Amino acid sequence: IKNYIMTNLSKFIYAMMLAVSLTTITINLIESNYNTAVMATGTLCWVAAAFMSELRCIKLQKQIDKLNGNN
Repeated sequence: IKNYIMTNLSKFIYAMMLAVSLTTITINLIESNYNTAVMATGTLCWVAAAFMSELRCIKLQKQIDKLNGNN
């Protein structure tokens, strides 16, 4: 069975990481805790990179299957 789309669990995890990271950044900026805010921003960047990589892999797998005739 081909499953190119992200599962609901993956989407939920990425959404939760986004919400937690943005909340952490906002709270730490309000409290003037800039070191923690920068670390949370770095974490958010890694989450974004993982999300984009997963989307790229899905796209590449579709292209591979199309070239191999596995529609």
